[in-house]
Amino acid sequence: MKRKLIYQMLTDWRSNIWMIIELIIVTIVLQFIFTVLYALFDLHNRNEGYNLDDVYVATTNGISKDSPDYQPYDSIHSYLTELDLMLSNMNNNPYVELAAFGSNNSMPYNYNYYGTSVNLLDGDSITPGYYGNMREMSPDVIRIMRLQGLNGETTEQLAQILERDEIIISNIRRDMNPNALDPQLALGKDVFLHSDSSNVRHVGAVAWGMQRSDYEPLYNGTIYTKLPANRWGSLMIIRVKPGMGPKFVESLTPADLALGNIYLTNLRSIDYMREQSHVDIAQTIRNFVICALFLLVVIFLGFLGTFWFRTQQRVGEIAVRKVNGATNRNIFTRFISEGLILFAISALIAAIIIIAVISTGILDDADIPLNGYKYFYGSFVITAICMSALIICGIWAPARRATRIDPSYALKDQ
Repeated sequence: MKRKLIYQMLTDWRSNIWMIIELIIVTIVLQFIFTVLYALFDLHNRNEGYNLDDVYVATTNGISKDSPDYQPYDSIHSYLTELDLMLSNMNNNPYVELAAFGSNNSMPYNYNYYGTSVNLLDGDSITPGYYGNMREMSPDVIRIMRLQGLNGETTEQLAQILERDEIIISNIRRDMNPNALDPQLALGKDVFLHSDSSNVRHVGAVAWGMQRSDYEPLYNGTIYTKLPANRWGSLMIIRVKPGMGPKFVESLTPADLALGNIYLTNLRSIDYMREQSHVDIAQTIRNFVICALFLLVVIFLGFLGTFWFRTQQRVGEIAVRKVNGATNRNIFTRFISEGLILFAISALIAAIIIIAVISTGILDDADIPLNGYKYFYGSFVITAICMSALIICGIWAPARRATRIDPSYALKDQ
């Protein structure tokens, strides 16, 4: 009648072992799911160091010389003068704050990658390189982006650096690329682009990096450079006044979108580009969340059924305990404690397995940065809280039913 809880659990070892195995499997799967979700949440909410609200993008195109609509250029007019005039017209739009040109990959949510290297000359040798996505843009694009420097440089200071034809490099995930050159070591120094010692550029600042999507870690850096004079096929990037996006789109006329041999196509907002870029990852997140909810429901139903059955089996024991002075709280706490002890054993074993897997480095090359223990501890706490809550909820009803057993009727039936 006074059996300790641990002794009682040992007598039910067969069913408890199966419960522990189930909990270990579910804990490991949930741990992986929550680690991925935690990593994605951390990436999505990082300090980007730039602002693209109310920004629109359009692609510049030109009429082919073989087209009957093509207008030959003379010594005064060229496609560059038409681009400048079109840009001037766009900046005169009453809803536009600022418009400028950038390369095709100058904005995020575009998976074009113009990768190149930056090397710092150190004596007679070249230090380990810095690799990044080169994003060519006019200085006004820096102003449109409201890019911030990592060492306190303002947007205007960064724009002036680009005007001097210096380059700006960004921060980088050195924990994922430890052999890369620390960008701060290149600040204020001359470097080589494309591993070409004749292509010398000056690093004027280190700013926040721009990845291709909100969920892509900064494996490599970003190299901000001034857009060359030949701007053919570039993007027109437009910041409209706050909240004026719909009115800006409605205000555009055919004359605003075409001039001479140049015309603008595929006008879209950064918000739309972001949504389209994240379609696949959003589906992945939904799948992970649904899987996590399914596993939590399985745990809830499993403990509900198991402890409902155990309550039926222990009617006589519960009655004897009550006759000997056990309170409803004692009975209730005993059932809850039994479930939490099972989970504590399972969580300990699952943690050992997970740590062993992490130590092998098998997750180091994952698309989502799960390497090391960066997200392990936080996601493990989340897993433990969710599992404990569901176990308590699953046992709650059977435990409450156990406290309502009438000792006199229970003993009469024995």
